[in-house]
Amino acid sequence: MRVLVPVDEKSRNAKVYSEFGKAPYFAVIENGEVSFYENPGASAKGGAGVKAAQFAVDLNVDRVVVKKNPGPNATSALEVAGVGIEVKNVEKLEELL
Repeated sequence: MRVLVPVDEKSRNAKVYSEFGKAPYFAVIENGEVSFYENPGASAKGGAGVKAAQFAVDLNVDRVVVKKNPGPNATSALEVAGVGIEVKNVEKLEELL
């Protein structure tokens, strides 16, 4: 299972970012391995959540783990693509590894 998490830096010790669409980076966890990607929605003036959701879909993730709901448009885009959304009270990426 591929899981995407919004984070503040490219590090296994990164903090989970509270804003899905504006997170500087995404960590993708698969089989205990972590890959980092720049979030193309981070610098968007509008529609950051939708851009981030589309990027998650393009990365072929199964689920996103977020600290709070990503917003209605991003949620809709993820759900239509079959990507699960898990809202979880987690501070550090390493807690999910």
